[in-house]
Amino acid sequence: MLRTFRRTPSAAARNMSFGRGALLAVAATLIFPACYNYNLTDPNNQSLSSLTDNPTRASVGAAVTGIFDAQRVDAASFIWRLGSMGREGINLSGNNQPDYQEPYFGPLSSSEFGASDWAFEYVAIRDANIVIDATPKVPDMSAAEKALTTAVAQTSKALMFLRLVQTRAQLGAPVDVDHPPSATPAPFVSEDSVYATILHTLDSARTNLTAGASASFPFPIPPGYSNFSTPATFTQLTWALTAKALTDRATAQPHAAGQPGSATYYAQALTALASSFLPNGTPSSSNFALGAYFDFSTGLGDIQNELSDPLTGVTFFALAEADSDAQLQVGGTKIDARALAKIVPIPAGSSPQVISGVPIQGTLKFTVYFVGGNPDPGAPIPILRYEELILLRAEAEIGTGATAAAVSDLNFVRQNSGNLPAYSGATTPAALITELMYERRYSLLWEQGTRWNDARRFGVLNTIPVAVPGGNVPSVMPIPTTECDARNLPTPCGMGIAT
Repeated sequence: MLRTFRRTPSAAARNMSFGRGALLAVAATLIFPACYNYNLTDPNNQSLSSLTDNPTRASVGAAVTGIFDAQRVDAASFIWRLGSMGREGINLSGNNQPDYQEPYFGPLSSSEFGASDWAFEYVAIRDANIVIDATPKVPDMSAAEKALTTAVAQTSKALMFLRLVQTRAQLGAPVDVDHPPSATPAPFVSEDSVYATILHTLDSARTNLTAGASASFPFPIPPGYSNFSTPATFTQLTWALTAKALTDRATAQPHAAGQPGSATYYAQALTALASSFLPNGTPSSSNFALGAYFDFSTGLGDIQNELSDPLTGVTFFALAEADSDAQLQVGGTKIDARALAKIVPIPAGSSPQVISGVPIQGTLKFTVYFVGGNPDPGAPIPILRYEELILLRAEAEIGTGATAAAVSDLNFVRQNSGNLPAYSGATTPAALITELMYERRYSLLWEQGTRWNDARRFGVLNTIPVAVPGGNVPSVMPIPTTECDARNLPTPCGMGIAT
């Protein structure tokens, strides 16, 4: 498959090369950090103007391929950075001090670790907007095909905005990203407004999917989206993303620490889930892995999954508390099956990885992205899985007072995924939220920074151990310094911060 966006792991935060017209348009969408080097090459002889002014079926199809490609660029960064803040794992490579120091000792710098997972997301959003603007002008696409193309671009936008708001939370984010270079930078909007934008965008995507229901997607669907390769199944994916955004939005509203959020948004999430790829009725554990994924490969010039670190690797390590916090399986001798499947000791005889200034020894490795027991840099990274949908439904059930249904869903996951005894604790909202956070922690370990994100959402970041003397668990990732400077705001800037 022709890839549009190339970035090697070694150049993760420094170099980007744009090889198709869809990605030539990133000129000052926002203000990007000076350390990013935008190499605007045109090896395929397609200019941005040819895409925007005279688009064709082929050029727009290639641009959509670029959208899928751009989605995955920060996927690994998002996981290990949020995973570091949530004490799931740590980067002990020692080749970039902020990467292991800032999430543990703080503060998060607005120009180093804390400035990550921002610019590339806006690149992907801007690329989606270019496709949305160009598609109506394509002469050799049917109306239904144009609707489907627009829907995919809109869904990508929503996914990237969701990643942005999860990291910046109450700081908010700009949502108007089509400003020309000479214009005043787009203003920040509130956290709730970002969620409103996500939900509106997904609603529009479904409208277009309905309009295009009689057609097929006029471009290749990547393998990671193979379960959603028709308008009907892709619609189910948009409903799943809607449910995820709604549960997050529920907890963005003021609510007591450790308690569920807005019952209104939770009720809407339950409605969305009923139309997603989580059908009503008894769930099936055989479907736990069903979902959408970011693809990676070892092909020439393609992006590899940098989280697939070998057992002898010196980069990513799990913290010992992931094992010590795990509950015991049925029988009482083994820990949670999810912990056993996802974390293993370094090989016998190997020395722990240690770097100066960090009192954490690397002795446990993640096998989340191993295939057949071996590291696989082509292993996909989940975007959203069936197992997570069950837990999203459990959260929404807790938030709407459907206690028995919530316990049933929590038990289904803990018994079938963790091989744990049935939950026997209290059924108060606070107790069930604690249980929910445990199940989400182990079911989604090293997949999306869930432990930190949930602790932030439920106002219980103080339950995450600092893990190092004088340590600090960050409450939010800051806005990059360059964004603040462009608006003449002090750092950090954004909604919810006094300026």
